[in-house]
Order: sequence, then C-alpha cells, then structure tokens
Amino acid sequence: MRLQAGLVGVLAAALAAAGCGTSTLSAGQLRNYATKTCNLARQRTEQIATPSTPSGGISFLSRGIAALTPEQATLEALRPPADLAGEYRIALQASGMQLAALRSALTELKAGNDPVDTIKSLQRKLSPLEARGDAAWQSLGIPACADR
Repeated sequence: MRLQAGLVGVLAAALAAAGCGTSTLSAGQLRNYATKTCNLARQRTEQIATPSTPSGGISFLSRGIAALTPEQATLEALRPPADLAGEYRIALQASGMQLAALRSALTELKAGNDPVDTIKSLQRKLSPLEARGDAAWQSLGIPACADR
C-alpha cells in the first residue's frame, strides 16, 4: 500500500507541475517523474517471488499485474515535451502491450490452460515488446523504465 501511495504522490506532483495535466512537462521533469514511477514499480515487482511450481503462475501474474497497472496509468498521465512525444508514445505502447499480454496469460491460466505452455507463449510475446520498449526508454533517457 505504501508503494501505491508513492505512485499516487508522483502522479500528483507531476500533474501539479504540468498544470493539472493540460501542459507538457520539460524533458527533465518527464525523466524525473517517470524514473520515480518506474523505480516504485520495480520495488513492488521485486517483492514478488518467482513460483516454484507451474500452479503458482496465477498468483505470480496477478501480483505482477497489480504492481504494473498503477505504473502504466501514471506514465500515461505524464505529458512529454513535443520533441520526446513520439518516442514516449512508442515506450508507452510497448509497456501497455506487455501488460495486456500478462492479462491475457492470466485469463488463460484461470481458464485451465496448461501453465507451462501458457508461460512459454507469454515469453515469446513479451520478448519483442520488451526489446521495443527498452530501446524507447533508453532513447528517452529513462533507463529505470527499461528492463522491468
């Protein structure tokens, strides 16, 4: 709960600095707020133990989705400067697609699909999305949001 409150605090500060979300942030502000947001999410995801059996996949994915959803919402609320907007959109799209892939895999597991096959399929889906997102975050100068 404390980390989620931290994400809310980062978002509130970003919105205040940007005029309630109607103005764009400077490049430095964007990097600062995004870095804080991603570092908080990383702290949450690092607390999730990797399951030791295939049956632990539902809990693992549920907790991961719960950790990453507020991060995605906070990042989407940030307004980058015009010169970074295109690359920022690419980074957000990749992150959003990764989150959607996690949700899809969770749905499959809950439906009783084979856990090993589901996770292998998820890994194949995530690999190119992670590469695209990581490249965009690095290009933006926000490495904290890469390799989540």
